[in-house]
Amino acid sequence: MELIVILGIVVLLYVVLLFFDGFFKSCMHYPYDAFLRGTGLTIKFLRIQWHTTALNRSIVKWSTKYPKILDCSFNAGVYLSLVLMPFAVVMIVISSLQTNFHGQSARVVTTGGADGGDSRSPGRRMVEIDLVVPGVNLPINEIGYYITSLAINSIMHELGHGLAAVLEDVQIRGFGLHVLLIIPMAYTQLDSDQLNTLRLWKKLRVLCAGIWHNLMLGLLTYLLFISTPFLFSALYRTSDGVIVTSLKNNSPLAGSRGLEHGDIIKSINNCEIHHEESWFECLLHTIHSPPAYCVSTDFVHLNDESVPMSHKNDGLIECCGSENTASSCFEYMVDANDDDVALPQHMCLNIRKTIENSFGYCQHNGQCPEGHCFKPSINNYTTIMQIRRESKADVIYIGHPGDATRTVHVSRFIPKTGLFSSRFADSIQLLLKYVTVFAIGLAFINVMPCYGFDGQHIINTLLSDSTIQQRIPQKNKRDMISLAVNVIGTLFVFILLAKVFWLSLSRVFSV
Repeated sequence: MELIVILGIVVLLYVVLLFFDGFFKSCMHYPYDAFLRGTGLTIKFLRIQWHTTALNRSIVKWSTKYPKILDCSFNAGVYLSLVLMPFAVVMIVISSLQTNFHGQSARVVTTGGADGGDSRSPGRRMVEIDLVVPGVNLPINEIGYYITSLAINSIMHELGHGLAAVLEDVQIRGFGLHVLLIIPMAYTQLDSDQLNTLRLWKKLRVLCAGIWHNLMLGLLTYLLFISTPFLFSALYRTSDGVIVTSLKNNSPLAGSRGLEHGDIIKSINNCEIHHEESWFECLLHTIHSPPAYCVSTDFVHLNDESVPMSHKNDGLIECCGSENTASSCFEYMVDANDDDVALPQHMCLNIRKTIENSFGYCQHNGQCPEGHCFKPSINNYTTIMQIRRESKADVIYIGHPGDATRTVHVSRFIPKTGLFSSRFADSIQLLLKYVTVFAIGLAFINVMPCYGFDGQHIINTLLSDSTIQQRIPQKNKRDMISLAVNVIGTLFVFILLAKVFWLSLSRVFSV
């Protein structure tokens, strides 16, 4: 619903802009028209366009400064684009025909015409193409990164076309930027007559340059993304725990004896934490391997608060009174190697006292280097988490680890000084992630033979090759093949986007 509100506000702003645009055109036609021509702005319903020729000289200067490097670069772009095209076609076709989306899959995330991709780890032999929609499968508070990443990728894509065109002596008529609702899309206006007179390879270099630029941008930002901890090592500790950056107001882990903003978490139970990945792994570990504690016989005798045992509905043993909320029923894990001791199988112990007076955690076989092993009797949906903090007392929480994942936000970037917060490094790393994802997706979708994408022009250019002309001398047959390939490609892209968009909307209304 947040997305609908945002889109409603954006549409309202467009209506206001259109009103003032019409007002100034009627009341101040000549000065307002001169202003629009001078700035290159055009205001239409749900769309703002900006066009300029001011960058033409800069593009010519950049392309003539390192011509040999760019020449080799764009040659590589043609080869890689031609290799990527059949792979993209197969992925799109399989994804369009896929009827279910269960289990793990290799996923490419796309978004509209200017899109991005995200490679996930492969699981079962299944391909899923997912549409990235803010507020649906993308956090609405990250919409700024979404729009910025699309703008960067779109500009780099068109910059590639411009640089390659100058190298081939194709005139650039200007650059521009469309903002369709909230989606930014750049464009390059070339002299189409000059472009069409180029030889096959030269024309392919211009057409594939945008795809190549997106791939290179994705590689660069990915390398920066994985290198961020090293690049920020002078400002942050990056492998020494995680820092709490925010807690939701309803977080059950907050409170006077709970987590606070700025806490540095070092471990959960006996699981060490080094970064965000290990934070989630340790939370998951508390479910798969619930903690058990080594305590002395004397402690048990002095602190046992057992009442007559009873069985709960879930099959667990209850040996604590209903009013004793700070204690839990512990089960004595008898080790065959231990001497027989006079301890009952179940006893009621105060959880915090037991943890604070324990000698450590039991081994997997229930052995303790000192004392005896006692395991809390709790259901499968609850666990005990002893969260160790740097320079602060431990937080002991009884509940589901999902409470922490949903309501506690952490960062691996622990500031060394007060000049930079964790949010600064997190924002940069998140932007790099989005740029990488969208760069791969934009290259992937643009190489597809589909109307409106670069793949359409690449296919048309390949069919005009002299070798093809010798095999198929009739121009009308070549035109029919080109039409069939692009129509079929467009059809599969449309089916895929329609299906995925429908599934995305279903997720919204099913929540």
